[in-house]
Amino acid sequence: MSLPVDILLVVLKYLTLQDFVAFSQASKHFYEITQLRSVWLDLLNHHVLQRSYPIPRLDGRDPTQLRVSELQSCIIDALRLRRLWTAASPQPLQRRTFTTQNVDGLCPLTLTTTNDERIYTAQCWDISPAQPLCVARRRVSSFGGLRVNTDGSYPGVLALKSHNTVEILGIDFTAGQGFFAVQVLEDVTETLHVFANSKLLTKFNDQRLHLRDLQKPHSVMELRNSNFIEQRECLDALISDVYAVLIRTTSLEIYSITSDRPISEPLASHAWQWRIDSVSVNYQPSYQNNTIAPINLLVRYSSLFPWPVNALHHYVIPRNSHYDAQQDISPNNLPYETRPALIQSFASPIRLFARWDMVLGKYGTALWIDSHTEDYFANSVEGQRLAGVLFSISEDEGEKVDLRELVASSHASTVYDVREDDGWMRIAVDDEEGKIALGTTTGEITLLEYI
Repeated sequence: MSLPVDILLVVLKYLTLQDFVAFSQASKHFYEITQLRSVWLDLLNHHVLQRSYPIPRLDGRDPTQLRVSELQSCIIDALRLRRLWTAASPQPLQRRTFTTQNVDGLCPLTLTTTNDERIYTAQCWDISPAQPLCVARRRVSSFGGLRVNTDGSYPGVLALKSHNTVEILGIDFTAGQGFFAVQVLEDVTETLHVFANSKLLTKFNDQRLHLRDLQKPHSVMELRNSNFIEQRECLDALISDVYAVLIRTTSLEIYSITSDRPISEPLASHAWQWRIDSVSVNYQPSYQNNTIAPINLLVRYSSLFPWPVNALHHYVIPRNSHYDAQQDISPNNLPYETRPALIQSFASPIRLFARWDMVLGKYGTALWIDSHTEDYFANSVEGQRLAGVLFSISEDEGEKVDLRELVASSHASTVYDVREDDGWMRIAVDDEEGKIALGTTTGEITLLEYI
């Protein structure tokens, strides 16, 4: 006597994918059950979405609206990328290198010199073709900074400063030059710092911070901590519609940005035990879009020497379980706890005058360049390692220890690549599509693709 279909559907939720395949091959009746769209939606939800795994090649589509064959492809791609991405030494399925045009060195811009006048060029490249193609180009004679919008839903994708003017640029892939001005801000003397949706954070002399909402460009709010006689440098920030989380060299600060006041003081702050040299910050991945996500921090501290501390630290800023999003943010209604939790530390040595970089992807991939190459090139005086780790989703209390007594407790779980010289300058990661980009001193860009 066979079980009712509704009972079988419940059983399928508890099977591994291998058992699910075996179940589908047991009989024609079982195979027909496994072709139900609701079954594959449950599998996608259980094995991918609830674990906050990225789904490559989704291209903005709603998973709940996909056909059975598309759901199957999503599950296969997501699990394959996860397996390759977290291997000890993953081999890219494709490795492509191309050279930007008229480059003397790779930064967020390109540089040429003509008749003692410098022309700076910002470029956007389409990497989907077999041969990457430059689809947008903007040249300026006076360069004052460039920032890419961290929120792709806003029409302006790039902020570019020239003289005392900031251009908010969109991209028209059918036009000759590609870039077009969405908005122009005049008389901006500060340096561009963070561009998030319609919010633009600028800083003056690495100290004074001004926040603009591009929907109200003439209204400027200064984010100031009056506890400091001289404002400490802000290294990075996460900015939403209602709050800003600032990571300074000596403190972490939470601001409310909903008022029209010209000056906003932090509602809460945390003093770092040591001075921070550099930081990368991003939200933890979460399939629940209706909640505030905890924040991941990848931190490297400064030292008394000309190079930073030879360790990286993973912190999590936990969300405040008592936060009420329907109420205004206040000292008694904060979106996040004020004390970051130290989760783990990683050995990451840096040689004197060596080039290094680090980045934190939106799905929890921490990626860095360091000088730990002894396992590959013996006692070489040069060499770089591209290493990383995938942060687990956690809001644990972490280790409440003195950093002066802390030994790096972990090592990079993944080594993506090594080289015998110090040619790498910058890295970027798209852990949703399984791509890593490496920029070099010679203007070359190398793409590592894992799916």
